[in-house]
Amino acid sequence: MKPPEDLITVLAEDHRELNQLFTELEVLSGGEPLRRSLTDQMIIEAVRHAVAEEAYFYPVIRERLPDGDLIADGACGEHAHLEQIFKRLERPDLPDDRFSLLLSWAIISARRHIVDEEERIFPLLAMYVSPETLLSLGEKAKSAKAGAPGRGTPSEPQPPLLHTIIKGGIGLVERVRDHLCGPGRAYSLTSRDPE
Repeated sequence: MKPPEDLITVLAEDHRELNQLFTELEVLSGGEPLRRSLTDQMIIEAVRHAVAEEAYFYPVIRERLPDGDLIADGACGEHAHLEQIFKRLERPDLPDDRFSLLLSWAIISARRHIVDEEERIFPLLAMYVSPETLLSLGEKAKSAKAGAPGRGTPSEPQPPLLHTIIKGGIGLVERVRDHLCGPGRAYSLTSRDPE
């Protein structure tokens, strides 16, 4: 059994996994099915990560950090921007050149967000939040993400491309959020209860 991980460790691990997906996506070109499938996985992982941050990371930032509301509002705005790009990437009829451009924007925006969190926000969190609280929030964040579909291994049979099974209803971003938070519900970005 893995020892408990604090919130910073859990989120940093997500960042490493997302950066790995970004690198894999950058070496692929054109609209081949693997690139679309990896993009679907990137969207799933990013939304899982965002839901955990919105439920546990941003509330504690708002409560404990100087200018916490300002920091959390900026980060939530970045999440909203990324999710808009993800929703545009979901379209199965998206031309390859447009897909590539949107994917580049998503990767650049996500990397900038990751760097800001790791270089600015994580150190502040470590200064203002007790290790015990960070451990408790880390376990809660892991649990919040656990129910979402994850990334398979290369040896596992690949499911159908997620963007091809999305019909005129709910998109991938909403499906992952609904799966994690319940249908029609999302974690409140303004919640102030860190535990």
